[in-house]
Amino acid sequence: MQSIMDPEAVRRLAESSGLDKMFSSADIAAMELRRYGDGDVICSVGDRLESMFILMEGKLKIHTLLPNGKSMLVRFARPMSVIGDVELLRQYPVKNEVVAVGGSLLLVASRKMLLRELEENTALLRFLMGELSHKMYTLGQTSALNLLYPVENRFASYLMSLFEETVGGQRVEEIRTSSLTETADLLGTSYRHLNRIVRRFIDEGIIERKRGRLSVLDQTRLAQLANGNLYE
Repeated sequence: MQSIMDPEAVRRLAESSGLDKMFSSADIAAMELRRYGDGDVICSVGDRLESMFILMEGKLKIHTLLPNGKSMLVRFARPMSVIGDVELLRQYPVKNEVVAVGGSLLLVASRKMLLRELEENTALLRFLMGELSHKMYTLGQTSALNLLYPVENRFASYLMSLFEETVGGQRVEEIRTSSLTETADLLGTSYRHLNRIVRRFIDEGIIERKRGRLSVLDQTRLAQLANGNLYE
């Protein structure tokens, strides 16, 4: 993680994203700009957050830890997603781990400032309500996806969610095959079963394996398998 000391960059990001309509120039100037590299952890299970994070560029992977020690994918977050809004008022401990996918740029706003603003800032309240509504909606969708759909459809949805947009200014088109064990855990299946699906996708020309990485060849077929369901 890198803290970027550039008030002008913060101001430009706030103006381009509409945050200047929700916060005063003084509040924006007090925000911290952070750059996270691929795989960097933004927050972990059990953390007590003193700040809220607003994703400005890149993509985040959010997964929860199960009682058996395994992980399950919750969703991917795009700009302008918020991390820490659920925990904001009552300082609940963090329930999910949030990790950067590729390079990600986030603005960090202090809890103290946000609590002060929430007293009369209706624009900020509407923004946070929208974020909370989206999280509730997608949680139901991804829960149904994890419980009801076969692994091949879940894997297609995972790939579509991961590859759909640019991350940190560059399009993500491949994943390391060494990470398939982690991916299998996130999708609630075994490595052996996921590897069978990977081989079938390769045989059907949907993806290819090259130099220890998987990349997408047929996004149309992948979208058909995902059937409109994304982890987002």
